[in-house]
Amino acid sequence: MKIGILNAYHFDKTPGVYQEKYMPMLFNFLNEYWPEAIATEYKVAQNNFPQSEHEQQLWLITGSPLSAYDNIAWINQLKEFIVNANSSKSKLIGLCFGHQIIAEALGGKVEKSQQGWGVGVRNFQIIKNKPWMTPQLTQCSLLFSHQDQVINLPHNAELLATDEFCPNQMYSIDRHIFCMQGHPEFTADYAKERLDTRVEKVGSDRYKLACSSLGQTTQSKEIWTWIKNFSSY
Repeated sequence: MKIGILNAYHFDKTPGVYQEKYMPMLFNFLNEYWPEAIATEYKVAQNNFPQSEHEQQLWLITGSPLSAYDNIAWINQLKEFIVNANSSKSKLIGLCFGHQIIAEALGGKVEKSQQGWGVGVRNFQIIKNKPWMTPQLTQCSLLFSHQDQVINLPHNAELLATDEFCPNQMYSIDRHIFCMQGHPEFTADYAKERLDTRVEKVGSDRYKLACSSLGQTTQSKEIWTWIKNFSSY
């Protein structure tokens, strides 16, 4: 399986240490849970785009410190890529910002949450299972780091998971798009470093609560299994 990683972390907005750590962390997850995959990075936030949505068999859009509704050239170009990929039924995975920009590009809506930052380990409910969602789960925990969230899904999206804080946690479109607000690619150490740079933004009480959650078990392994299953579904 040839995977294109559309890296949306912008150098100007994300401290260099996170740039240095993010892709190795993501590749570690791929090597552990999907060793036969061949991944290629495209730094889309630096205007390094694929020539065509057909270059790879599966596309994965990462998180980003920017917003899916920002009127920035590379974000607009990424939306065009998503529209083309959707039209050709190319496989797309969206994580956090990826989840949001896919929704925005295809007619959904993203806004800053009135509830503030969603950080640390959070639990949510799986409300619909697809054949590729094996092993089946009814509850799931992942690491989170977001302020924006999907308010309205694209009209043909199916909601797969939800919670009170973020109702549109996870969705799919037909057999070619699978998106989630959480970060199955994050480690607890990476999440803690991100939190430490955002104490004032997040608020001290929420920061402390998030830090205290980082020892909880997540279902990252199961989610990566779902992504792998989805790629060949």
